[in-house]
Amino acid sequence: MVEIFAILRKEKSYEVKKSLASEGIPYIAWTVKGRGKEGGFRYKGFIREKILIPFLPKTAFLIFSEPDNYKSIVELIMDSAHTGNFGDGKIFVLKNEEVSNVKMIKAVIRPEKAPEVVKALDKEGFKALTMWDVVGRGKEGGLQAGEALYDELAKTFLLIAVEDKDVKKVIDTIMKSARTGAYGDGKVFVCDISEVWTVRTKKQEL
Repeated sequence: MVEIFAILRKEKSYEVKKSLASEGIPYIAWTVKGRGKEGGFRYKGFIREKILIPFLPKTAFLIFSEPDNYKSIVELIMDSAHTGNFGDGKIFVLKNEEVSNVKMIKAVIRPEKAPEVVKALDKEGFKALTMWDVVGRGKEGGLQAGEALYDELAKTFLLIAVEDKDVKKVIDTIMKSARTGAYGDGKVFVCDISEVWTVRTKKQEL
């Protein structure tokens, strides 16, 4: 199976859902927030540049496809989501049997550490990322506070796509800025991306 993961403009999500449904393609979709290499919505003033909105609302799509069908699905998503402007989004294709020079870094961290992690990544030049709120637990099975057991804790999920040469730097940045030393600091996962498509340009590029 091929995994297709797309981060798209929220305002184009209905059109994408309609196109997928018309072809009988099952999908999972949810709301996230993200930004590209520009680092959010910026205003270039006369004296200095200002970040007006650091993250924009996006819709994430997850689709599983047979190997011989995924290209037509990618084209369908691109045609439905394309506006030609910055912020159209990305489409990631993951095939289990292929190894590439682009990696997807997935980090589950404490929500209170998210601003610090984002700031640290931004400082290192890694502006493009997607994030959303999740719940999770580690090997401890949650948190025991007196007689109360919290078997699910609030977490923040970060997704960053980078070239091989930048993987260690991104991981080190996340680990340093997200760590408290206590249980519940989270995990970082790395997986191969076979293809990356930019919706705005309709080109295969990171």
